[in-house]
Amino acid sequence: MNDIRRSNTGGDEPTTGPHTQLNSPDSRIGLVGSLEPGLCEELADLAQRCIAGYSDDRPVSASLVRSRLTNALTGAPPVLAVARHGREVTGWCAVRRPEPGEARARLWGPVVAPSARRVGLGRRLLRRVVDAVEWPLVTTDVPVDRAGAGDFFSGSGWEVLDTITVLHGSPAAGVGVLDAITAADVTDLEAYVATAARRFAGVEASFAESTLPRWRDDARFRPETLLLDPPTGSLLLALAQRNDTASELLLAEVWAAEADVRRRLIAQAHAVAAGRKVAIVRAVTRQGPADFVACGMRVTGRCHTFALPGGR
Repeated sequence: MNDIRRSNTGGDEPTTGPHTQLNSPDSRIGLVGSLEPGLCEELADLAQRCIAGYSDDRPVSASLVRSRLTNALTGAPPVLAVARHGREVTGWCAVRRPEPGEARARLWGPVVAPSARRVGLGRRLLRRVVDAVEWPLVTTDVPVDRAGAGDFFSGSGWEVLDTITVLHGSPAAGVGVLDAITAADVTDLEAYVATAARRFAGVEASFAESTLPRWRDDARFRPETLLLDPPTGSLLLALAQRNDTASELLLAEVWAAEADVRRRLIAQAHAVAAGRKVAIVRAVTRQGPADFVACGMRVTGRCHTFALPGGR
């Protein structure tokens, strides 16, 4: 990761800048039909190098790449474009197909190697996958602090759809853990989660019923990190992730109508993080960050999601 520095990209590529360049547009792009283990390792390694030092920096592993790019309910592989210079992966961009009931497919990337920047590879990868799909698209989170990333998408005709706040906190042993009720303690868990999805996330019934199966397909999901508050039907979905260099507990969803319930669940999650011996607690939220801040977390960045206008 030491060969990565921040650089003003001029809107050309949405990744970090290199010390050395290939100075060549000769990376060959091909569509890949399946996610082989070796390829997942290559994609994960490049993604980890490209997010280092930014507000979306987090542990990336091959299993995470596979689970986040593959359609959870059907098992369908992504539409994946991979660029190689010789045998080296120099960039990739993927579209995870929409799940049944989802309005948009999710764009991941483009991710461009530090040595392959400033030759238009990111735009070539983006065009390749956009031209290959017919679904409306939305990006994953694009950090505001990554120079040129927003300009890259806006310059490619995409528009800001949403803003996400990123927060960090430290594990806290013993805080609220004795009162924690987890998914491992509940028998009819699918009904519990589906009811919460309808009530708190406002999704329609059939998509709500698929919520737990979709969550279970994530390589980070564990029943003991899905925290519940049965009297109110509330929940907090936390996802633990590790790789060779880092670990975290991501607070991915907090569904509760009352502030005191949200804050109790967040405090319990910090205790779970201590028990799982992860290095950091990270939260992403589209709502105001007040409940997280009240539990000792600090805002570390903001991200945008982008969508193509006109349904694309």
